Amino acid sequence: MNNSTKNFLIFIAVLSLLFILGDVFLWVNITNGYNPSQYQSAYLNQYPEQVRNLKGLSILPILLLVFASFIFIRSAKTNFIKITTATIATALALIIIWKMFTLL
Repeated sequence: MNNSTKNFLIFIAVLSLLFILGDVFLWVNITNGYNPSQYQSAYLNQYPEQVRNLKGLSILPILLLVFASFIFIRSAKTNFIKITTATIATALALIIIWKMFTLL
């Protein structure tokens, strides 16, 4: 893999990670501001009507996290960075799984 391809994949992985973090922060704000019976509607109302699919919006962050983790771990040069990346990915995966169980 040449350097420009690697940089492009890292850029896409960073964008994926930003989407995941934005989705997690959105979910935390919804859980703090609404009753549990209103979580689904409040969450779906934050997205455009074309992408309002509860299952898709629950699975997409997991797929993006797997992609971003794979790219970051493959591009890391030291074991410390690999371990840090894996730890952050695990923490985000747990938060996303918590979100999935409260939504579905």
